[in-house]
Amino acid sequence: MGINLFKNLLKMKKYALYEFDHDVWHIVDYARTSMFLIEGRERALLVDTGMGRGNLKGFIRKITDKPLDVVITHAHWDHIGQAGQFEKVYMSEKEKELIDLFNIKVDLSKFSYIEDGYIFDLGDRKLEVIEVPGHTPGSIVLLDAENKLLFSSDAIGTGHLWMHIPGSLPLEKYLDNLRKLAERKAEFEKIYTGHLMEVGNKPLDHEYFDNIIFLVEQVLAGEVESQEYPNRSFPGLYVEKGKALLVYNPDNIR
Repeated sequence: MGINLFKNLLKMKKYALYEFDHDVWHIVDYARTSMFLIEGRERALLVDTGMGRGNLKGFIRKITDKPLDVVITHAHWDHIGQAGQFEKVYMSEKEKELIDLFNIKVDLSKFSYIEDGYIFDLGDRKLEVIEVPGHTPGSIVLLDAENKLLFSSDAIGTGHLWMHIPGSLPLEKYLDNLRKLAERKAEFEKIYTGHLMEVGNKPLDHEYFDNIIFLVEQVLAGEVESQEYPNRSFPGLYVEKGKALLVYNPDNIR
């Protein structure tokens, strides 16, 4: 997708839509943020609500008329922006501290809080919530084990993994959670991340996930040479391997 099309999406407050296998739709907003609509026999699930422009609920209803659950993987502004359009939204309660930290305007009275192991049952398919705190205190991923799909949003990044911004956990704690997810690696093959357009609108794979773990381990071991990350708002250091690039705060390692 070219930059001119995204400028048009911004002006028109519309969305781009791509259909993947297994009744999965990739919805892209003007900020290139990914949302995923997963449809089962009886219900549908919307993963994240984007940056905050347009009639997302109306757009979803053009795709499916099934009862809809909405889940927020983490409370950064580009993933929770249109949550207010829906009657009920699920999220980890740990993300409330992030909402306070960034003063994000969201009506928490509509939210129900979920924990590790919660199941979204869509009738003929189930998605399991797995907590992977790190990028944020309450980051979650959703595992569709039957179809070998993992919806990870920003929990393991999309090429660039941001672990240098306020609210991120120390790398040492994050590594524990990555290793926990790695124990389930045989249950997924395709990884749908939070900014899929940045990697060619294709899911990532085990190699990327393994490289993320490798980079975190190497930083903790002091065995890499880092470079300055070119971001004025959130400066940090970065290391990379293959498609994986880890950005971190050297003062938030342990």
